[in-house]
Amino acid sequence: MQHANPFFHRGPVQAPAYFVGRQHEVHTLCELLRSGQSIAISGSRRFGKTSLLFNISSPTISAQNQLLPSATCWAYLDGGMLYGLDEEWFLGAIARNLGEERDSLKYGEFVERLRDLARNNIRLIVMLDEFELIAANPNFGVTLFNRLRGLASQFALQFITVSKLPLAKLAFAQPEALGSPFFNIFAPFLLGPLKEHEAIELLVKLATLGGCNFSDDALRFLFGLTGPHPLFLQVAGYHAFGLHQNGQLSPEIRKMVRERVQIDLNGHLDYYWRNLDDDEQFLLAALPLIEPGNHTSTLDKLHQAGLLKDGDYLGEVIQQHVRRQNVLGLLQVGSFLMDTQRKIVAVRGERVHLTRNEYLALKFFLENPGRLVTLEDLETALWPNDIMTDTERSRGIVKRLRTALGAYGSLILNHRAQGYVLRPD
Repeated sequence: MQHANPFFHRGPVQAPAYFVGRQHEVHTLCELLRSGQSIAISGSRRFGKTSLLFNISSPTISAQNQLLPSATCWAYLDGGMLYGLDEEWFLGAIARNLGEERDSLKYGEFVERLRDLARNNIRLIVMLDEFELIAANPNFGVTLFNRLRGLASQFALQFITVSKLPLAKLAFAQPEALGSPFFNIFAPFLLGPLKEHEAIELLVKLATLGGCNFSDDALRFLFGLTGPHPLFLQVAGYHAFGLHQNGQLSPEIRKMVRERVQIDLNGHLDYYWRNLDDDEQFLLAALPLIEPGNHTSTLDKLHQAGLLKDGDYLGEVIQQHVRRQNVLGLLQVGSFLMDTQRKIVAVRGERVHLTRNEYLALKFFLENPGRLVTLEDLETALWPNDIMTDTERSRGIVKRLRTALGAYGSLILNHRAQGYVLRPD
């Protein structure tokens, strides 16, 4: 019997039964916390940072990692809920996790709450989600952060900050705040995509909880579509769960899943793209043209942003979104990718070696996809300074170009006595 859709794609995963993977991350974070270390978690948007917080602080998972509920108190604060509030409201928000009913708390009163915990040998771990919004709060300055640093030295008090960027790269409303010794107590922790086996485990476990067993072929399709991106997997699983037939995904269903996933993720993909600079956008789009083993700092940034894994696109949806962008110096048409600056061509990610005239002919076709290109048009494009024209030499160039493109040469269609049309696949 099939149950309600078990995939989460609108918010964080809070129930441990639905939290899949991240075993290594959970173990490492809890080990740091047991040693008294504060942690600064950073990672790309919608990579499961908040889900990770909710689950390491759950009684089940924390107890499994020797942070016993009887000796550990967790306080979760969302930076978005604190923006514009002052220090007393900030301390009050922490204290409400300890049973305090008031909205705000004076510093001295907050210290007394910490003393109460210390008398009972209870560790307090404060989780500051969306920390970039806390950093941007004009009411939170160096005084507050210095006080927090002092309290962390005096009591069993630790902090976990969560942000898209590392702490040192955040923009603070009061820039001198970053100079506070508070920011010296953190161990940096970068949260990346899931491992492949965890991604498959997520699809299998959640589908099983909903009474569905995806076939191996369906699992490979879903993983190839999204890669090990936690949110993207959830979205793909959600749509596949609603459309599958006995765990199978037919070609028609796959088409529907792909279209729905792309629609759902378009806003997220636009966000990723807009937050890249020109060099990062160009390199991401020109990835198939990069020589294997070529290593650059920009490539490292794209890996850290969660768009690449092992030198390739994280998943099909990211690659297809990139292919739809206009990038200066690149022509992206269907399976064709051309770097007009370096005069390099790839088809479906495979480099193709062309002569000068073959390259110019393909460039003209890519600049005019779907349009009838006459032999006279090609003559003008290839030999603009020639007075006499010889359409047979253009015909020969197109013939050799189609041969050089292999199976994809058939996308250049011959319209007898009229010319050629490039039909992008």
